[in-house]
Amino acid sequence: MSPAAQELRNKLKAEFDVGRKAFHDSMTTTQTHIDVAGADLARLRANLKTQAAATRAATGLRVEELTRMLDAARDEQQGKIEDYLTTLQRDMGSLNAELKSATAGERADLELTAKAMRKEWDSTRAALTASLEAELSELKERIGSVRAAAAGTREAAKTTVRTRTADLHAKSEVAQKRLHALKQAGEAAFNEIHHGARAAMIDLRIAVERARADIHAA
Repeated sequence: MSPAAQELRNKLKAEFDVGRKAFHDSMTTTQTHIDVAGADLARLRANLKTQAAATRAATGLRVEELTRMLDAARDEQQGKIEDYLTTLQRDMGSLNAELKSATAGERADLELTAKAMRKEWDSTRAALTASLEAELSELKERIGSVRAAAAGTREAAKTTVRTRTADLHAKSEVAQKRLHALKQAGEAAFNEIHHGARAAMIDLRIAVERARADIHAA
């Protein structure tokens, strides 16, 4: 292997090893925040069903606070995953370019690193899809809460409530379909389809908050 090729290979491998450890350490921390906020939300939502009105108000405020914390942690998680995927794609491109000009003796070592990067990219892609799935599941929980609240609205507000809940159903279906498409996407189309799935999830999240606010005001 030429000195230049060896230097590139060593650089990519060292950056890959360091970056992989930093990424997974960061994911562990962020996932812990998500798990804690999610568990607290589930507990408080269960409590709301049996609490008196005065206590429900305070619990509702805490639910809103935890919801914001959960969304922020999920956004942070997905942002880190997206950045890491971009880094992996860049490094795989550099390594593949080097492979094209490598001799037979050089290829074996380079291919080991390329294989490890590909495995990490596939695993990270799966982690991004899993995060989006978890977010959609959480948003469906919120939609259920919105529908439960809608049942107690005044008759005069029923038309607005029906419009909001129908909109939530439609946006939830769009998010589900785009997430399914993301799971089936090949590498070339993954980034574009991911952006569509992410946009659908944000659209649904905003719609849930608007519906909740309108129904509480009704």
